[in-house]
Amino acid sequence: MIENSFAYISNYMCRESIRNLNNCLTETELKSFSNNDYYYLTTIYYLGKPNFSQVAKELGLTKPAVSALVRKLSKMGLIEKTQSEEDKRVHFIKLTDKGKKIVEGDEVLLSNISSLIKNLLKNEEQYNFVDSLLNKIVTQLENKK
Repeated sequence: MIENSFAYISNYMCRESIRNLNNCLTETELKSFSNNDYYYLTTIYYLGKPNFSQVAKELGLTKPAVSALVRKLSKMGLIEKTQSEEDKRVHFIKLTDKGKKIVEGDEVLLSNISSLIKNLLKNEEQYNFVDSLLNKIVTQLENKK
């Protein structure tokens, strides 16, 4: 059944993501690193070099909550903040190399899955069909937000 295949793929990706985290963080860091922290890291990564307001809006958090997560992730060496040259009240957030290693490790995993799909399909038309189908699923999921 398709549900079993999705469950296997999902579990495989989760397991590999955890393996990546184990390679990037110390045992002590792992104990304090949460699923939310991972979500915050990936959001900041995809936003580029956002300011606190942009992160708050994207995550649906208050600015004080963003300040708290920045403090925690900064102490772990995963992100750093820099002050704007134009407006000293504004701070930007970016991932450190250590933070990038976590997110980019999962990017490699996603790329490998994509390559596996492409190699299993017989031609470009089949690949385009699967790509289109997955994009439609993503659109449906985004509309449920």
